[in-house]
Formats: sequence, structure tokens, C-alpha cells
Amino acid sequence: MPKVKVISFVMILLTVLCLGDIIDFAGDGRYVGPTGPWAFRVNPAGIVENEIRQLLISNTLRFGINNVRSFSVSLIQPSKDSLAGVLSLSSDFSDFGKERLGFLYGIAGRSGNVDLGLNIGLERIKESSLEKYSVFIDVGVRGRFVEGGYGYYSLAVKKFRVWSSDPDLMNRADIGAGISLEFNQMKFSFDAMYVSNQFWNFSPGAQLVLLPVNLYFTIPFFYKPEGSKSSLSIDFGGSVQIGDFSIGVSVYYPFSKQIGSDLFNELSYDWHIDFRVGVKW
Repeated sequence: MPKVKVISFVMILLTVLCLGDIIDFAGDGRYVGPTGPWAFRVNPAGIVENEIRQLLISNTLRFGINNVRSFSVSLIQPSKDSLAGVLSLSSDFSDFGKERLGFLYGIAGRSGNVDLGLNIGLERIKESSLEKYSVFIDVGVRGRFVEGGYGYYSLAVKKFRVWSSDPDLMNRADIGAGISLEFNQMKFSFDAMYVSNQFWNFSPGAQLVLLPVNLYFTIPFFYKPEGSKSSLSIDFGGSVQIGDFSIGVSVYYPFSKQIGSDLFNELSYDWHIDFRVGVKW
């Protein structure tokens, strides 16, 4: 009987994950100035503030003409023993036979009052019978403006491809900077990021932490210099800590879409609904 209950729980959990998406929360990895276990997705420096070992599982479903599902499994090592670290395996699949597989290893540490992080990743993109391989790095910095103050700055270079079998992918990256005011229960932030050498993303946001609940709201604004195209979005949601489990849900909705060169970029999709699960030990 206990085995039946365990199997039933695992099946329910997998079902929930397969219906989900992964949009990282404002304070947990979607934007330039995140902290915590999910921070490595944009700014690896943010994982320095993670204090526990965690297993992170995510699944993505983007709704649109070309539906895409993503899945990732990540292990996070806290910095209390030495350096913080992350190992992550991710995959993306579209309805039109295009897929991406990625592996990432990252480390982060603190130097004085500044957090520093570096990820090194391998990526394979497959479309029909054509395969493209890339090696990329993520670099992140995060620190306070004034010792003991509430103001923070963040800098990040995400997915800078140092080598690729496709020359069109070489030297592409997401480059961003952010500032934030962080108090015990509230956080206000503003980020600016240049995405894939094509879009500007400006994202004001706010976050409320009332343990065990974490809520956020942001208003991403995208601008494409080529053709002077712009689009406004909303991104809101939250997470709750239940024992050793962290469960989150969020909604991302663009009022107008932007078409870019990356099929897996959320800008070209209608909307997202997102679930994430973290397990600590």
C-alpha cells in the first residue's frame, strides 16, 4: 500500500509538471538582479545567497503558432562550504521538429561586498537533419552601492557564444544591467537588457515576501530598433514554501508579439502559464 501511495504521488507530480511552464520569478532568475537557487538562469552571481542544497525541476509550455515545451533538472550547491555551484540539463521541443539540448556548469563566490558568477554551457540545436553546436558562457556581477545600504546593482552577460558551428550564432548574447531597492519584505527593481542583438527589454517590477509566500509583478517593455517596433507585457505570480518543497506559478502575457531569430524566445508566443518545483535537503 505505501508503494502505491508513493507511485500515485510521483504520477500526480509529473502530470502537474507536464502541464506547466517555466517563467522565472522576478527575484528568482528571470531578470538581471535575482538571488536564490534559480538565479543562474540570468545572473549566476545570485546563487551565492542560496543557503541550502536543492534539486530544481521545471517544465515549460509556450502557447502560440509554434508551441514549445521545455524541461530542465538542476542541482544547486550552497556557498557555505566553498563556492556555490550549479549543474543543469535542459531541453526544448517545438511542434515543428526543432529541438534544443543544453548542459550548464556554473560557480559563484563573494569577493568583499561583490558577488561574482560564471556559467559554462554546451548547446545542440537540431532542425530537421541539420545540427548546430555551440559553447557559451554566462557572466554575472551583483553588489551594494553603499555598505549596509538598501540599494543594489547587477550586471549580466547571458549566453555569449564563444564558439559555434553556425557563424550566425557567434558573438550573440543577452547583455543587461539592473538596480534594486531591497528591504526585509519588499523589493523594487528596474532592469534593462539587450536581447540577442535584436531587442531592448525594460522591466520595472516589485516583489513582496510574506513567508512562506513570495509574490511579484513586473511590466516588461520590449523595443526593436529595426522597424521601431515595441510591445508591452505583464508578468505576475508567486511561490509558496511547503516544508522542503517550493512550488510556484506565474502568468506571462504579451499584449503584442515580437518575432525574432530564436524560435524558443517567449516574445513570439501568445502567453505562458508556469509551474516550478524545488526540493531542498
